[in-house]
Amino acid sequence: MNTYLDLVHQGRNDWWRYVLAVLLILCMWQILGAIPSIFLLILAMANGISMGNIGTGSLPGVDPAVSFVVLMLASVFFVLGVYLAVRLIHRRPFRTIITPARSIAWGRLFQGFGVWFVLAGLTSVVEALLYPGRYVWTPDLEHFIPFVFLALILVPIQTSAEEFFFRGYILQGVGLRVRNIWALSVISGILFMVPHFLNPEASVNYALMGLYYFSMGAFLAYITLRDGRLELALGVHAANNLFSALFANYTVTVMPSPSLFTVTVLDAVYSVPAALIGMVIFALLFIGLWRRKAPEGDAQV
Repeated sequence: MNTYLDLVHQGRNDWWRYVLAVLLILCMWQILGAIPSIFLLILAMANGISMGNIGTGSLPGVDPAVSFVVLMLASVFFVLGVYLAVRLIHRRPFRTIITPARSIAWGRLFQGFGVWFVLAGLTSVVEALLYPGRYVWTPDLEHFIPFVFLALILVPIQTSAEEFFFRGYILQGVGLRVRNIWALSVISGILFMVPHFLNPEASVNYALMGLYYFSMGAFLAYITLRDGRLELALGVHAANNLFSALFANYTVTVMPSPSLFTVTVLDAVYSVPAALIGMVIFALLFIGLWRRKAPEGDAQV
């Protein structure tokens, strides 16, 4: 854990650098990143399209693929903002928010992706068996096939952007003052939860969905600190969002997609405890039972 947190000392850590860096990142993410969405919205309104579905992340009458790409472009600016903050303001290598090694351990990333993808699949199968009719087979291959290629490129960018910021940059920055793994995990969970309250999914049950976002943020921070690197969290987050986008997405979601199954009910009473169980199983596998040291990596960053 200490090795990962100590990577922050490879750069400059004056307090004003953090203020400037966070302002830069938020500007890139929330202002510059919103320009494509604003442009699409203005274009849609000019063509008489209703604003009724804006809260769901889509616009009626606009190709879902176009809405998806425009929505994901904000994450490209998000990644760029974190990169510029780390390289230009803190003057340290970007890889230091990912790993203490000289290269990324892609195998570790894919291990995290694969295990969480399987756990997400099992959770959905159990829910479908317990609640017949909740999962509706809605294949639309004309839109699904091209969407797969878009999702495989853009969703990992979106999830990586959040991991670089919350479990990389912010976690290491807070680690300058706080060293306890549990305290750091709680702080990361709270910071991750707050912006996700804006997602339409949160309105289903603010208490339980808030618990979900908090737990996911804390869990990702915990496995990052225990593993001493970010690859597991990168894999888990990408698997979580790709599974929803491609296989089983909700009718109420910030990221609409032509998934193979449409889940007609976002049942927080089921999905949140199921996700918590999945987190425990994952942590036991990687941290408790295996106790394997992560590989040194195989690709330079």
